[in-house]
Amino acid sequence: MLSAYLNALFPVVFCAVLGLILARRTTLLDSPALSRLVTLIGLPALILKAMLGMDTPIWSVSDTLIAILAVLALSAVVGAIALKLSGLEVRGYLSMLVNPNTGNLGIPLVFSLLGDQALVHAVVVSTVVQISHFTLGVWLLSGRFSFKAIFSNASIIALLVGLVWVATGIEAPEAVTRTLDILAGMTIPVMLLLLGRSLASINLRELGQVWRIVGLSIGRVVLGLGSALAVISVLPLESIVAHTILIQASMPVAVISYILASHYNGPKDDIAAVILLSMPVSLLAVFAALHFV
Repeated sequence: MLSAYLNALFPVVFCAVLGLILARRTTLLDSPALSRLVTLIGLPALILKAMLGMDTPIWSVSDTLIAILAVLALSAVVGAIALKLSGLEVRGYLSMLVNPNTGNLGIPLVFSLLGDQALVHAVVVSTVVQISHFTLGVWLLSGRFSFKAIFSNASIIALLVGLVWVATGIEAPEAVTRTLDILAGMTIPVMLLLLGRSLASINLRELGQVWRIVGLSIGRVVLGLGSALAVISVLPLESIVAHTILIQASMPVAVISYILASHYNGPKDDIAAVILLSMPVSLLAVFAALHFV
């Protein structure tokens, strides 16, 4: 089990570290257009590819949708209570605790550990978490709520198109699937390189109290994993869905939490530190969950 886990994890960590090194020593990843390319083309193509190539019933995806919504809701309630009891600001820290890094790290890790059949569930989870970032996250940090940010998101549009296409039962033309294969092929490696670039750009010089950072890092992973275990124990999910939810819910703090906190004057330095510290905690938690559950 350990050998299989390390073999699956190695390419994920290697690409992320490569991105960090390239960001610090070269300008290859400096262009903001690279990130937009993945957001507007790569990830939507990956979502459509997974949806059109799925060999599981459409209701299996709806189970995934219900499960991740339940995990996020439970995490939000428990996280808000925990922050209140610890004296930390709910506005600044709740979204960070609730929304894991299901994109840059979660999708590649699910793909490495569970294979192609889990990819459709991973992208559904990731898209729901993206919606949560632009609803719960933006609302908490800014005090405003915007439907425009949700329905202008390319990944959400791709998910809706894929759901409608699969529901009609129409087989996708081979030309379309081959095109999606080419476009989607760039997504996972580039996402991991960009994750490394984001980690390289984080400034930790104004780091706050160490114990707060440690507590938040462990809390993110424990909150996600605990909520996933609770939901899985209640809902009758297929094994592949349950494992995908466990992995995705146990991911570290998302880099987008740092970006939103920087934009809306949130606790960005704390979040930057938690991103780094929660990553090894997350990877250990994933191994433990897959080994014992």
